[in-house]
Amino acid sequence: MIGPIVTPRRLSRRLIWTSALLAAPVAWFCPQLASAQESFQRGSNISVMERPRPGYEALGVRAGGFITYPSLTLRTERDDNLFARPDAVSDTIYTVRPSLEVRSDWARHAAGLSVDADLKRHDRFTSEDTNAWRVAGSGRADVSRDFIVKAQASLADRVEPRNTTAFSVESVEPIEYGIETAGVTASKDLNRVRVVGRANFTRYDYRNGRDAAGDVVEQDFRDHDEFETGVKIAYAVSPIAAVFVDGGLQKMDYDPFEGHERDSNGATALVGIDMEITRLVSGEVSVGYIKQSFDDPTFKDIANPHYRVRLDWYPTQLMTVGLTATQRVTDSPLSSSPAYLSRAVELKADYELLRNLILSGQIHGADQDYRGIDRHDRRYGGILSANYLVNRTLGVSLRYNYETLSSSGASRGRDFDDNSISLALVFQR
Repeated sequence: MIGPIVTPRRLSRRLIWTSALLAAPVAWFCPQLASAQESFQRGSNISVMERPRPGYEALGVRAGGFITYPSLTLRTERDDNLFARPDAVSDTIYTVRPSLEVRSDWARHAAGLSVDADLKRHDRFTSEDTNAWRVAGSGRADVSRDFIVKAQASLADRVEPRNTTAFSVESVEPIEYGIETAGVTASKDLNRVRVVGRANFTRYDYRNGRDAAGDVVEQDFRDHDEFETGVKIAYAVSPIAAVFVDGGLQKMDYDPFEGHERDSNGATALVGIDMEITRLVSGEVSVGYIKQSFDDPTFKDIANPHYRVRLDWYPTQLMTVGLTATQRVTDSPLSSSPAYLSRAVELKADYELLRNLILSGQIHGADQDYRGIDRHDRRYGGILSANYLVNRTLGVSLRYNYETLSSSGASRGRDFDDNSISLALVFQR
C-alpha cells in the first residue's frame, strides 16, 4: 500500500516536533558541563565571559528539580543609517526583550526550555517596527560515562536586517521569515578515541514584501530545507592535544518555484589538531576541502580548499583574546543566484577592568562570493562595549557598532557605512 504523500513542509514539521519530543526528557546542558565533556583537558584557563562572579549572578527561581531564570532587556539605540543606503537617514530604536529560561538541576541528564521575544519600535519610521520571537528546547542524556546524546529543537519568527542590501527591488517593510530547527548529536569515547556524530535540519519560510507601489516583492523562491550530517573522529595524543578528521554532507532542498533550479549538495572534509599550544594559548586549526554541486548546470560548482581556525589566548587572568576564521556555503537572497561562498574572520578581546565591569572589543570581516551572477561583497565591522553589573538583578550595557559593505560586479549591491550606539538596562532574577 502506498502511504500518504509527505511534502517538504509536512516533513519539516514532523522532524521538528519529533526532535522536540526526544529533546524534552533528554537535556539542557550548562557551558561548564559541556566544556568538560566535549573537549580534551585544556588546563585551568577560564575566559573572562565564562568566569563565575559571585554576588552578581542571577539566582533564578527554583521549582523542584528546575531553576527558572527570567530577564528583561530595555534598549535605546541611535542608528545613523537605518536603511543601510549611501543616502543615510537616522532614527532612534526602542527595543524590549523579555526572556525566560528553564534549566534542570539534576545529578544526571538534563532538560530545559527557553523563550524570548524581540520587540522593536522606531521613533520616525514606524514601518520598520518589528516583532520577533523564539522558543527552543535542548537536552543531554548521559547514557553512560562515555556515551552522551544531545538534542535540540526550535521555532522562531525572525526579521531580515536591512543591511543585507541584496534585493533588486526593496520592500517598504523588513522581510520576515520563519525558521524551524532540529538536531541530534551523539558522542562516544573509546579509550583515547572520541567519535561524534551529528545531524541537523533547518527549515526557512520567507514571507513576501511590498514595494512602494504596493506590488508584491516575491520571496517564496527562498523557501527551503537544509540538511546537514557529519562525523568527527578525534584521537588524544596527550591529555592536552588531539588530532582529528571531520567530514560532513549538506543538502539544500528548495520548494518548487518558477525560475532557476536552486537545489544543491555539498561536502566538507577537514583534518586538524585541537590542543593547548602553550599554557596561555589553546584552540583548533584544521584544513581540508569544500565542494558544493548545484542541480542547475548553469551554476558553477564551488570547489575550494577548506579551513577552520579557533584560537584562545589568555595573556592575563583578566583578559581573553579569541580568533576565529572559517568559510561556508550560504543560501543567497537573490533569485538569480543559488548561494554564495562566505569566508569570515573575527578577532575579539574581553577585559575585566573590575569584577563587575567588562570591556569588550571586536573586529570582523567577511568575503562573500556569489554563484551564478557577477557579484562580490566585502563586509567589515567592529564593536566596542562595556557591561557593568550593578548587582544580581541589574546590569547596564553600552555598545557602539560599525559596519561597512563594499560590493562589486555587474550585479553589485549598494555600498553603505553604518554607525549605531545603544544603551541597555538588563533586569534579571
